[in-house]
Amino acid sequence: MNPKLPNKYALLSYCTILLVLTASAAGQAGHLDPTFGHAGIATQQTVVTQPTNFYSVGAAAIQSNGKIVVAAGVPGATGFTVPALLRFLSNGNLDASFGANGVAILPNSFGAYSAVVIQPDGKILAGTSAGGPNSEVDRFTATGHLDSSFGTQGRVSFLLSSFSGLALQPDGRILAAVQSFTGRRDQVARLLSNGSTDTSFGTSGFAFPPGGSGPLEVLANGDILVFGGLVSRLTSSGELDTQFGINAQLLVQGNGHGLAADGDILIAGALVNDPTIPSEGLTAFSYQSVGIGDPLFGRNGGVSTPFAGFPTITAAGMGLESNGDIVELGTLANGSLGAFGLVRYTSQGQLDTGFGIGGTVTTSFGSNATTIASAIAIQSDDKIVVAGRVVTVALHGQFVTSLVVARYLK
Repeated sequence: MNPKLPNKYALLSYCTILLVLTASAAGQAGHLDPTFGHAGIATQQTVVTQPTNFYSVGAAAIQSNGKIVVAAGVPGATGFTVPALLRFLSNGNLDASFGANGVAILPNSFGAYSAVVIQPDGKILAGTSAGGPNSEVDRFTATGHLDSSFGTQGRVSFLLSSFSGLALQPDGRILAAVQSFTGRRDQVARLLSNGSTDTSFGTSGFAFPPGGSGPLEVLANGDILVFGGLVSRLTSSGELDTQFGINAQLLVQGNGHGLAADGDILIAGALVNDPTIPSEGLTAFSYQSVGIGDPLFGRNGGVSTPFAGFPTITAAGMGLESNGDIVELGTLANGSLGAFGLVRYTSQGQLDTGFGIGGTVTTSFGSNATTIASAIAIQSDDKIVVAGRVVTVALHGQFVTSLVVARYLK
Protein backbone atom coordinates (compact mmCIF):
# COMPACT_ATOMS: atom_id res chain seq x y z
CA MET A 1 0.00 0.00 0.00
CA ASN A 2 2.94 2.30 0.72
CA PRO A 3 5.75 1.26 -1.63
CA LYS A 4 9.07 3.03 -1.39
CA LEU A 5 8.79 6.03 -3.68
CA PRO A 6 11.39 7.12 -6.21
CA ASN A 7 12.93 10.38 -5.00
CA LYS A 8 11.49 12.33 -7.94
CA TYR A 9 7.98 11.38 -6.79
CA ALA A 10 8.32 12.18 -3.11
CA LEU A 11 5.98 15.15 -2.93
CA LEU A 12 6.06 15.23 0.83
CA SER A 13 9.66 14.11 1.29
CA TYR A 14 11.46 16.03 3.94
CA CYS A 15 13.68 17.83 1.42
CA THR A 16 10.92 19.04 -0.89
CA ILE A 17 7.95 19.69 1.35
CA LEU A 18 6.96 23.35 1.50
CA LEU A 19 5.43 24.42 4.78
CA VAL A 20 4.13 27.96 4.98
CA LEU A 21 3.10 28.40 8.59
CA THR A 22 2.04 31.80 9.86
CA ALA A 23 3.54 31.20 13.27
CA SER A 24 7.30 31.30 13.55
CA ALA A 25 8.40 31.33 17.17
CA ALA A 26 9.22 27.92 18.67
CA GLY A 27 6.58 26.92 21.17
CA GLN A 28 4.11 29.56 20.01
CA ALA A 29 0.44 28.63 20.02
CA GLY A 30 -0.44 27.43 16.53
CA HIS A 31 3.10 26.35 15.67
CA LEU A 32 3.58 22.83 14.32
CA ASP A 33 4.47 20.49 17.18
CA PRO A 34 8.14 19.43 16.69
CA THR A 35 7.59 16.26 18.77
CA PHE A 36 5.12 14.87 16.23
CA GLY A 37 6.10 13.18 12.95
CA HIS A 38 8.70 15.18 11.04
CA ALA A 39 8.56 18.78 12.22
CA GLY A 40 4.91 18.37 13.19
CA ILE A 41 3.62 16.37 10.22
CA ALA A 42 3.09 12.63 9.71
CA THR A 43 2.57 11.40 6.16
CA GLN A 44 1.49 8.22 4.39
CA GLN A 45 1.87 8.32 0.62
CA THR A 46 2.04 6.19 -2.49
CA VAL A 47 1.97 6.43 -6.30
CA VAL A 48 -1.26 5.52 -8.13
CA THR A 49 -2.54 5.73 -11.69
CA GLN A 50 -6.26 6.30 -11.02
CA PRO A 51 -7.97 9.31 -9.39
CA THR A 52 -10.40 6.76 -7.90
CA ASN A 53 -7.50 5.47 -5.80
CA PHE A 54 -6.44 8.56 -3.86
CA TYR A 55 -6.17 8.65 -0.10
CA SER A 56 -9.12 10.38 1.52
CA VAL A 57 -9.84 11.47 5.08
CA GLY A 58 -13.24 11.59 6.76
CA ALA A 59 -12.68 12.11 10.48
CA ALA A 60 -10.22 11.82 13.34
CA ALA A 61 -10.52 10.93 17.03
CA ILE A 62 -8.16 10.83 19.99
CA GLN A 63 -7.98 7.81 22.27
CA SER A 64 -7.65 8.25 26.03
CA ASN A 65 -4.00 7.15 25.78
CA GLY A 66 -3.25 9.86 23.21
CA LYS A 67 -3.20 7.65 20.13
CA ILE A 68 -4.82 9.20 17.04
CA VAL A 69 -7.34 7.28 14.93
CA VAL A 70 -8.01 8.56 11.40
CA ALA A 71 -11.06 7.38 9.45
CA ALA A 72 -10.02 7.23 5.82
CA GLY A 73 -9.97 5.61 2.44
CA VAL A 74 -6.66 4.12 1.34
CA PRO A 75 -5.43 3.05 -2.11
CA GLY A 76 -6.62 -0.44 -2.96
CA ALA A 77 -5.25 -3.15 -5.24
CA THR A 78 -8.21 -2.92 -7.66
CA GLY A 79 -7.75 0.79 -8.44
CA PHE A 80 -10.38 2.00 -5.94
CA THR A 81 -9.98 3.24 -2.40
CA VAL A 82 -11.05 0.96 0.41
CA PRO A 83 -12.36 2.02 3.85
CA ALA A 84 -9.66 1.93 6.51
CA LEU A 85 -8.70 3.16 9.95
CA LEU A 86 -5.15 4.32 10.60
CA ARG A 87 -3.81 4.66 14.13
CA PHE A 88 -0.88 6.88 14.96
CA LEU A 89 1.16 6.93 18.13
CA SER A 90 1.46 10.23 19.98
CA ASN A 91 4.82 10.77 18.24
CA GLY A 92 3.27 10.50 14.76
CA ASN A 93 4.44 7.00 13.87
CA LEU A 94 1.93 4.40 12.77
CA ASP A 95 0.98 2.05 15.61
CA ALA A 96 2.28 -1.35 14.50
CA SER A 97 0.06 -3.09 17.10
CA PHE A 98 -3.08 -1.95 15.27
CA GLY A 99 -4.48 -3.85 12.27
CA ALA A 100 -1.69 -4.59 9.80
CA ASN A 101 1.21 -2.30 10.71
CA GLY A 102 -1.09 0.49 11.84
CA VAL A 103 -3.82 0.19 9.20
CA ALA A 104 -7.12 -1.70 9.59
CA ILE A 105 -8.85 -2.22 6.23
CA LEU A 106 -12.49 -3.18 5.73
CA PRO A 107 -12.33 -6.30 3.53
CA ASN A 108 -14.37 -6.87 0.38
CA SER A 109 -15.44 -3.26 0.06
CA PHE A 110 -14.55 0.08 -1.49
CA GLY A 111 -15.03 3.70 -0.49
CA ALA A 112 -13.93 5.47 2.68
CA TYR A 113 -14.82 5.88 6.33
CA SER A 114 -16.33 9.30 6.99
CA ALA A 115 -16.87 9.14 10.78
CA VAL A 116 -15.19 7.55 13.77
CA VAL A 117 -16.09 7.24 17.47
CA ILE A 118 -14.02 5.55 20.18
CA GLN A 119 -15.94 3.66 22.85
CA PRO A 120 -14.86 3.83 26.51
CA ASP A 121 -13.68 0.20 26.26
CA GLY A 122 -11.34 1.11 23.39
CA LYS A 123 -13.40 -0.43 20.61
CA ILE A 124 -13.74 1.78 17.54
CA LEU A 125 -16.92 2.55 15.59
CA ALA A 126 -16.65 3.78 12.02
CA GLY A 127 -19.28 4.71 9.43
CA THR A 128 -19.09 4.43 5.66
CA SER A 129 -21.00 4.28 2.42
CA ALA A 130 -18.91 1.28 1.53
CA GLY A 131 -19.69 0.99 -2.13
CA GLY A 132 -22.93 -0.11 -3.75
CA PRO A 133 -26.34 1.09 -2.57
CA ASN A 134 -25.84 0.57 1.18
CA SER A 135 -24.15 2.28 4.09
CA GLU A 136 -22.92 0.71 7.28
CA VAL A 137 -21.50 1.06 10.78
CA ASP A 138 -18.53 -1.18 11.58
CA ARG A 139 -16.87 -1.90 14.89
CA PHE A 140 -13.23 -2.77 15.35
CA THR A 141 -11.51 -4.12 18.43
CA ALA A 142 -8.84 -2.02 20.12
CA THR A 143 -6.26 -3.98 18.12
CA GLY A 144 -7.84 -3.13 14.76
CA HIS A 145 -9.85 -6.21 13.84
CA LEU A 146 -13.56 -6.41 13.04
CA ASP A 147 -15.47 -7.17 16.23
CA SER A 148 -17.47 -10.36 15.65
CA SER A 149 -19.74 -9.57 18.63
CA PHE A 150 -21.20 -6.61 16.72
CA GLY A 151 -23.78 -6.99 13.96
CA THR A 152 -22.78 -9.51 11.31
CA GLN A 153 -19.08 -10.15 11.74
CA GLY A 154 -18.54 -6.61 12.91
CA ARG A 155 -20.79 -4.84 10.39
CA VAL A 156 -24.31 -3.38 10.46
CA SER A 157 -25.78 -2.34 7.10
CA PHE A 158 -28.51 0.14 6.17
CA LEU A 159 -30.13 -0.55 2.81
CA LEU A 160 -30.40 1.99 0.01
CA SER A 161 -28.69 4.84 1.83
CA SER A 162 -25.52 6.86 2.20
CA PHE A 163 -23.88 7.34 5.57
CA SER A 164 -23.94 10.81 7.16
CA GLY A 165 -23.33 10.73 10.92
CA LEU A 166 -22.26 8.70 13.94
CA ALA A 167 -22.39 9.32 17.71
CA LEU A 168 -22.29 7.43 20.98
CA GLN A 169 -24.76 8.03 23.79
CA PRO A 170 -23.50 7.94 27.42
CA ASP A 171 -25.22 4.60 28.02
CA GLY A 172 -23.27 3.03 25.13
CA ARG A 173 -26.07 2.97 22.59
CA ILE A 174 -25.03 3.96 19.08
CA LEU A 175 -26.62 6.56 16.83
CA ALA A 176 -26.20 6.38 13.06
CA ALA A 177 -27.58 8.90 10.56
CA VAL A 178 -28.18 7.91 6.95
CA GLN A 179 -29.47 9.75 3.90
CA SER A 180 -31.91 7.54 2.06
CA PHE A 181 -32.13 6.93 -1.67
CA THR A 182 -35.24 6.48 -3.84
CA GLY A 183 -37.35 9.10 -2.09
CA ARG A 184 -37.31 7.48 1.36
CA ARG A 185 -37.00 9.70 4.42
CA ASP A 186 -33.62 10.48 5.97
CA GLN A 187 -33.28 8.81 9.32
CA VAL A 188 -31.32 8.36 12.53
CA ALA A 189 -31.11 4.79 13.81
CA ARG A 190 -30.18 3.70 17.31
CA LEU A 191 -28.28 0.47 17.84
CA LEU A 192 -27.68 -1.54 20.97
CA SER A 193 -24.10 -2.38 21.90
CA ASN A 194 -24.33 -5.65 19.96
CA GLY A 195 -25.45 -3.87 16.78
CA SER A 196 -29.11 -4.83 16.88
CA THR A 197 -31.75 -2.14 16.37
CA ASP A 198 -33.00 -0.50 19.56
CA THR A 199 -36.76 -0.59 19.00
CA SER A 200 -37.39 1.70 22.00
CA PHE A 201 -36.01 4.62 20.00
CA GLY A 202 -38.30 6.69 17.77
CA THR A 203 -40.44 4.46 15.57
CA SER A 204 -39.17 0.88 15.79
CA GLY A 205 -35.61 2.09 16.21
CA PHE A 206 -35.61 5.00 13.76
CA ALA A 207 -36.19 8.76 14.05
CA PHE A 208 -36.79 11.09 11.13
CA PRO A 209 -35.19 14.52 11.60
CA PRO A 210 -37.15 17.13 9.60
CA GLY A 211 -33.96 18.95 8.59
CA GLY A 212 -32.43 15.86 6.98
CA SER A 213 -29.62 13.59 8.19
CA GLY A 214 -26.06 14.67 8.83
CA PRO A 215 -23.34 14.76 11.51
CA LEU A 216 -24.62 14.09 15.03
CA GLU A 217 -23.93 15.64 18.42
CA VAL A 218 -25.24 14.26 21.72
CA LEU A 219 -25.95 16.95 24.33
CA ALA A 220 -25.33 16.65 28.06
CA ASN A 221 -29.05 16.14 28.72
CA GLY A 222 -29.23 13.34 26.14
CA ASP A 223 -30.87 15.36 23.37
CA ILE A 224 -29.49 14.79 19.86
CA LEU A 225 -28.52 17.47 17.37
CA VAL A 226 -28.60 16.48 13.70
CA PHE A 227 -26.66 18.77 11.35
CA GLY A 228 -28.45 18.12 8.07
CA GLY A 229 -29.66 20.71 5.56
CA LEU A 230 -31.21 22.27 8.67
CA VAL A 231 -30.25 21.61 12.28
CA SER A 232 -32.81 19.36 13.98
CA ARG A 233 -33.07 18.35 17.62
CA LEU A 234 -34.39 15.02 18.87
CA THR A 235 -35.02 13.93 22.42
CA SER A 236 -32.94 11.08 23.81
CA SER A 237 -35.85 8.74 22.98
CA GLY A 238 -35.96 9.79 19.32
CA GLU A 239 -38.91 12.18 19.37
CA LEU A 240 -38.87 15.64 17.77
CA ASP A 241 -38.02 18.30 20.35
CA THR A 242 -40.58 20.96 19.48
CA GLN A 243 -39.13 23.36 22.07
CA PHE A 244 -36.20 23.84 19.70
CA GLY A 245 -36.26 26.33 16.83
CA ILE A 246 -39.38 26.09 14.69
CA ASN A 247 -40.96 22.63 14.86
CA ALA A 248 -37.68 21.11 16.09
CA GLN A 249 -35.52 22.59 13.32
CA LEU A 250 -33.28 25.59 12.82
CA LEU A 251 -32.11 27.30 9.65
CA VAL A 252 -28.46 28.23 10.15
CA GLN A 253 -25.49 29.73 8.35
CA GLY A 254 -22.51 27.50 7.66
CA ASN A 255 -22.27 24.15 5.97
CA GLY A 256 -23.16 21.37 8.36
CA HIS A 257 -20.12 21.28 10.65
CA GLY A 258 -21.18 21.94 14.20
CA LEU A 259 -20.76 21.13 17.85
CA ALA A 260 -22.32 21.96 21.21
CA ALA A 261 -20.68 24.02 23.96
CA ASP A 262 -22.33 24.46 27.36
CA GLY A 263 -25.70 23.92 25.73
CA ASP A 264 -25.14 26.43 22.95
CA ILE A 265 -24.70 25.39 19.30
CA LEU A 266 -21.68 26.40 17.26
CA ILE A 267 -21.67 26.17 13.47
CA ALA A 268 -18.64 26.40 11.18
CA GLY A 269 -18.94 28.11 7.82
CA ALA A 270 -17.42 30.36 5.17
CA LEU A 271 -19.54 33.37 4.22
CA VAL A 272 -18.17 33.75 0.69
CA ASN A 273 -16.81 30.95 -1.47
CA ASP A 274 -16.36 32.70 -4.83
CA PRO A 275 -12.92 33.16 -6.46
CA THR A 276 -14.06 36.48 -7.98
CA ILE A 277 -14.95 38.01 -4.59
CA PRO A 278 -12.60 38.57 -1.63
CA SER A 279 -13.61 35.89 0.86
CA GLU A 280 -15.04 36.73 4.25
CA GLY A 281 -13.02 33.84 5.62
CA LEU A 282 -13.70 31.09 8.11
CA THR A 283 -16.77 31.93 10.16
CA ALA A 284 -18.30 30.69 13.40
CA PHE A 285 -21.94 31.23 14.36
CA SER A 286 -23.46 30.66 17.79
CA TYR A 287 -27.05 29.80 18.68
CA GLN A 288 -28.61 29.53 22.10
CA SER A 289 -29.86 26.13 23.19
CA VAL A 290 -33.46 26.97 22.28
CA GLY A 291 -32.46 27.59 18.67
CA ILE A 292 -32.09 31.39 18.38
CA GLY A 293 -28.98 33.37 17.53
CA ASP A 294 -26.74 34.43 20.41
CA PRO A 295 -26.34 38.22 20.09
CA LEU A 296 -23.49 38.23 22.63
CA PHE A 297 -21.26 36.01 20.46
CA GLY A 298 -18.88 37.83 18.10
CA ARG A 299 -20.80 40.44 16.18
CA ASN A 300 -24.54 39.81 16.18
CA GLY A 301 -24.03 36.09 16.70
CA GLY A 302 -21.12 35.42 14.35
CA VAL A 303 -17.46 36.13 13.67
CA SER A 304 -15.44 35.80 10.45
CA THR A 305 -11.71 35.92 9.71
CA PRO A 306 -10.11 36.15 6.24
CA PHE A 307 -6.88 34.50 5.10
CA ALA A 308 -4.70 36.83 3.04
CA GLY A 309 -4.03 35.51 -0.47
CA PHE A 310 -6.75 32.83 -0.37
CA PRO A 311 -10.00 33.92 -2.00
CA THR A 312 -11.62 30.49 -1.84
CA ILE A 313 -12.24 29.02 1.60
CA THR A 314 -14.26 25.96 2.58
CA ALA A 315 -15.00 25.11 6.21
CA ALA A 316 -14.02 21.57 7.18
CA GLY A 317 -14.83 21.32 10.89
CA MET A 318 -14.31 22.75 14.33
CA GLY A 319 -13.13 21.68 17.77
CA LEU A 320 -13.47 22.94 21.31
CA GLU A 321 -10.56 23.36 23.70
CA SER A 322 -10.82 22.84 27.46
CA ASN A 323 -11.16 26.57 28.20
CA GLY A 324 -13.96 26.97 25.65
CA ASP A 325 -11.82 28.36 22.84
CA ILE A 326 -13.07 27.40 19.37
CA VAL A 327 -10.66 26.16 16.69
CA GLU A 328 -12.00 26.07 13.14
CA LEU A 329 -10.44 24.21 10.22
CA GLY A 330 -10.82 24.95 6.53
CA THR A 331 -9.36 24.30 3.10
CA LEU A 332 -7.77 27.40 1.57
CA ALA A 333 -7.27 27.76 -2.18
CA ASN A 334 -5.82 30.24 -4.64
CA GLY A 335 -5.58 28.71 -8.08
CA SER A 336 -3.16 25.77 -7.86
CA LEU A 337 -2.07 26.70 -4.33
CA GLY A 338 -3.97 24.95 -1.55
CA ALA A 339 -3.46 24.85 2.20
CA PHE A 340 -4.83 23.87 5.58
CA GLY A 341 -6.20 26.89 7.44
CA LEU A 342 -6.86 27.24 11.17
CA VAL A 343 -8.41 30.08 13.14
CA ARG A 344 -9.03 30.28 16.88
CA TYR A 345 -11.80 32.22 18.60
CA THR A 346 -12.52 32.72 22.27
CA SER A 347 -15.72 31.32 23.73
CA GLN A 348 -17.23 34.81 23.30
CA GLY A 349 -16.47 34.83 19.58
CA GLN A 350 -13.42 37.09 19.63
CA LEU A 351 -10.40 36.35 17.44
CA ASP A 352 -7.55 34.95 19.56
CA THR A 353 -4.65 37.05 18.31
CA GLY A 354 -2.18 35.01 20.37
CA PHE A 355 -2.75 32.03 18.08
CA GLY A 356 -0.47 31.81 15.03
CA ILE A 357 -0.12 35.30 13.61
CA GLY A 358 -3.15 37.43 14.30
CA GLY A 359 -5.28 34.39 15.14
CA THR A 360 -4.70 32.29 12.00
CA VAL A 361 -2.37 29.52 10.86
CA THR A 362 -1.74 28.42 7.27
CA THR A 363 0.05 25.21 6.26
CA SER A 364 0.74 24.75 2.55
CA PHE A 365 2.19 21.74 0.73
CA GLY A 366 3.39 23.32 -2.51
CA SER A 367 2.04 25.29 -5.43
CA ASN A 368 1.02 22.30 -7.55
CA ALA A 369 -0.57 20.18 -4.85
CA THR A 370 -4.30 19.65 -4.56
CA THR A 371 -4.89 19.96 -0.81
CA ILE A 372 -8.05 19.13 1.15
CA ALA A 373 -8.35 19.59 4.92
CA SER A 374 -10.95 17.17 6.24
CA ALA A 375 -10.78 16.50 9.99
CA ILE A 376 -9.91 18.15 13.28
CA ALA A 377 -9.63 16.71 16.78
CA ILE A 378 -8.49 18.29 20.04
CA GLN A 379 -6.27 16.31 22.40
CA SER A 380 -6.75 16.33 26.18
CA ASP A 381 -3.75 18.69 26.42
CA ASP A 382 -5.45 20.97 23.86
CA LYS A 383 -2.97 20.29 21.08
CA ILE A 384 -4.74 20.41 17.74
CA VAL A 385 -4.71 17.46 15.33
CA VAL A 386 -5.65 18.05 11.70
CA ALA A 387 -5.89 15.46 8.92
CA GLY A 388 -6.39 15.71 5.18
CA ARG A 389 -5.01 14.69 1.83
CA VAL A 390 -2.56 16.07 -0.72
CA VAL A 391 -2.33 14.97 -4.36
CA THR A 392 0.17 15.98 -7.03
CA VAL A 393 0.69 14.85 -10.62
CA ALA A 394 3.80 12.75 -11.22
CA LEU A 395 5.26 11.49 -14.51
CA HIS A 396 3.66 9.11 -17.02
CA GLY A 397 0.08 9.62 -15.91
CA GLN A 398 0.79 8.85 -12.30
CA PHE A 399 -0.25 10.67 -9.13
CA VAL A 400 1.39 10.93 -5.74
CA THR A 401 -1.39 10.65 -3.17
CA SER A 402 -0.74 11.41 0.50
CA LEU A 403 -2.60 11.23 3.76
CA VAL A 404 -1.34 13.98 6.04
CA VAL A 405 -1.75 14.37 9.80
CA ALA A 406 -0.46 17.58 11.39
CA ARG A 407 -0.34 18.52 15.07
CA TYR A 408 -0.21 22.07 16.37
CA LEU A 409 0.70 23.48 19.76
CA LYS A 410 -1.99 25.03 21.93
